[in-house]
Amino acid sequence: MNKIDTIETAAQAAALFRAALPKEQKEERVFVLPLDGNGNALAKPILVSVGHQDGTTAIDAGAVFREALKAGAEEIIVAHNHPSRNLTPSKADITATGEINDLARRLGIVFLDHLLIGADKNDEFLSLAEFTNWA
Repeated sequence: MNKIDTIETAAQAAALFRAALPKEQKEERVFVLPLDGNGNALAKPILVSVGHQDGTTAIDAGAVFREALKAGAEEIIVAHNHPSRNLTPSKADITATGEINDLARRLGIVFLDHLLIGADKNDEFLSLAEFTNWA
């Protein structure tokens, strides 16, 4: 990460999250990227949870916001990987996205996106802001 990375696109954010993932992806990992009010990254993506070997993980909105608030975030992007390589969002992904969005509004933090990152080291990702049209 440069001194300050300005995130202007989902692809830029996906690249930062991908860099934070281990080479071997056996379980889902959930990250939050804290940003200031101008889209500047305040830290590298912060790991908030690791899933089980079966590839599932619950996204804990409380853990996401604890880390975001510690970093002084005014905006956030959340991401998790799909080791299965299937970028179709699950019901749990959609539900978690709604919960994070609701909590962000109550806390006065702008929730920019929830990205699903593919297992391959290429540019595969899915923006739930675009997929669900909530933003």
